[in-house]
Amino acid sequence: MPVIPIYLQDMGMHDQATLKFWSGLIQSVSAIMMAVTSPIWGSLADSRGRRMMLLRALFGGAIFVGLMAFATEPWQLLVLRALQGAVTGTVAAATVLVAGIVPAAQLGVTLGLLQTGVSVGNSIGPLIGGVISDFLGRPAAFIATALMLIAGGIIIMKGVDSDTRKPAEGEQGKIRMVPDFRTVLSSPILPSLMLVTMAIQAATAIPMPMLPLFIQEITPDSTLVGSTTGIVLGAGAAASAVAAAFIGRISNKLGYAKTLFLCLSGGALMTVPQAFAANPLQLTLIRVVSMLLLGGAIPTVQALIASNAPKDKQGAIFGLNTSVAAIGMAIGPVIGSGVAAIFDFRAVFIAGGIMLGATVAVMRVVAPRVSERTSRY
Repeated sequence: MPVIPIYLQDMGMHDQATLKFWSGLIQSVSAIMMAVTSPIWGSLADSRGRRMMLLRALFGGAIFVGLMAFATEPWQLLVLRALQGAVTGTVAAATVLVAGIVPAAQLGVTLGLLQTGVSVGNSIGPLIGGVISDFLGRPAAFIATALMLIAGGIIIMKGVDSDTRKPAEGEQGKIRMVPDFRTVLSSPILPSLMLVTMAIQAATAIPMPMLPLFIQEITPDSTLVGSTTGIVLGAGAAASAVAAAFIGRISNKLGYAKTLFLCLSGGALMTVPQAFAANPLQLTLIRVVSMLLLGGAIPTVQALIASNAPKDKQGAIFGLNTSVAAIGMAIGPVIGSGVAAIFDFRAVFIAGGIMLGATVAVMRVVAPRVSERTSRY
């Protein structure tokens, strides 16, 4: 992800307005496609097996990310990102698989550990991608990503037993692809939690497409923009991993709703100062503090959703939550590109902080209902 704007420059795109537009569009299209297809994959996970859906996300993602290494035009990268979004969704698939195995009392701790794994990967990935990009070329970063996804698929094939469900009598030959949304719509809590998920994803995605260009602006003489971006993102993801490792234990004692409120409030306060960073070191340090606070938000929301979702409907519900999150991920880069075009690169951090602050206000309304509903967990 850190090298996409630089990859576009390698293709000959140097006009700043055009570069900002395409960077935001390419970041968003994958999320848009994920929003469309995630409820379908979630429903299939409930009826045909959650392990199968995780393998689909890993191997499908590997194919289309690998093909990005051979893109020579921006539109080709756009199409491949769209196809990637349609078939992938590894984190959501893994979350559904884990949530179906773990007892309700262990959800906070286990989903926190899962998020730690995700965050550790996110901390290593941008750094590896940036270094490979700078020293081996931009296409090599996409090949490396594809190989990582293939390795993940092999681990799941070898280490996780098949959970393919045998169709009940009368279901033979039927594949339930259209999810049943009645469980979500009838809940007084789940729709609100999904809106919070969307807002968190949008707020954190707002600066993403502009981050390499912002670093390029504050280090005009550097030739290692990809590596520097990777370090900034990697340090933030490592901080998120540290937070997620402990957040489950904290949330079990403090309560999911209170933990989420504190994570979002602190994250909002520490996102805005990133706009005033004068060099990559300052940006990295502020981002680390921000991600230490935000690192527990996503696993806490996931634990709240899993606590309120019937076991046999969790695939469909998490699929819909992934769809809503993907909408947030699609909106965020578009907002970031627009804010950067109207104002400047620094304004994207302020916009992200404002959105997180608005999410805190939503939580003030949602928290009392959540606390009442999940107190027995």
